[in-house]
Amino acid sequence: MQEKTFKFQEADKSLLAAVDEAIERAVEAAGPELQALCIGRTSHDYFADAVLRHLFLRLCGADPQTNTGGNPKTAWEILYVGRSVARHWERERGAAATIRRKKERPEDMERDASERRELAIAARNFAVNTAISVLIDHARASDPRIYERLEAPIDARHDRLENVSETDREFTEHARRYMRVLTKLQE
Repeated sequence: MQEKTFKFQEADKSLLAAVDEAIERAVEAAGPELQALCIGRTSHDYFADAVLRHLFLRLCGADPQTNTGGNPKTAWEILYVGRSVARHWERERGAAATIRRKKERPEDMERDASERRELAIAARNFAVNTAISVLIDHARASDPRIYERLEAPIDARHDRLENVSETDREFTEHARRYMRVLTKLQE
């Protein structure tokens, strides 16, 4: 596994060196023209920005010449990762992470709200699962058969069903699986 990781790291180094070299060649070829235009930043930064835009469009499946035809879902995923990185850097500097917003579209605001709801649900589930696991560990000391007693209502619910559908079976399997997670038993 370490050998494979090392090979990926070496490939990344080679790739990034090639990108830096390409930027250097572009600066040598067109840098003086850009400086004459007074673009307000270095030629290296201008070309790096152009490469970033080009790669973003390619990763999203868009035509880099026309900026059309890209997958918006992929674009949003990349942008959300970038936002997470920016927040990490802010925390790294000791600043509170901020949410920087331009005039967002309603679907962007709904996506943010949905992510906050999912985060709250995940945090709640983690806290509940942790508390239950600790309590079950404690109870297991006095009741070694606690798992059987906890799984019995799942089986009883399933047995009470008259016409067992595929959804009912799936519900029962999920309930059993979650019970095993909470009681830390392996399948």
